[in-house]
Amino acid sequence: MSDRQRRVEEVLRREMAGLIVAGELRDPRLSSPAICITGVAVSPDLSSARVYVDVLGSELSIDKVLSALNAARSAARARLSKRIRMKRVPSLSFMRDESITKGAAIERVLLELADERRDREGDAAGEGDTSETVESPSTQDASEDG
Repeated sequence: MSDRQRRVEEVLRREMAGLIVAGELRDPRLSSPAICITGVAVSPDLSSARVYVDVLGSELSIDKVLSALNAARSAARARLSKRIRMKRVPSLSFMRDESITKGAAIERVLLELADERRDREGDAAGEGDTSETVESPSTQDASEDG
């Protein structure tokens, strides 16, 4: 990936988030602060860009947000062309970003594994700590003689 491509991706991510926060797209489905632009992937020729979106919290449906964004993509592109100095602003497509959901699932699995490991270590420590007393051979001999 070229430096120019990286710079364009970062500028698009920042400016697209700014459009949503400022409410410039004028869609009630996009008026929540829980909408997060997590990343942008621009094609090598800079003609198209995939904008990755996630919704934090559960009050909004990601499907409704994606539907609203895809419906407003030409308006978003026009607004971006006024904010960004580029010969041509890439065409936009909005996609769900699964990375936060996948990261939470991985974290949950890691916590479960850590809990299982602590349980096993606790059980192993408990095995060495028996409450039964064992008589020494010298006391056994003395009791048999007497």
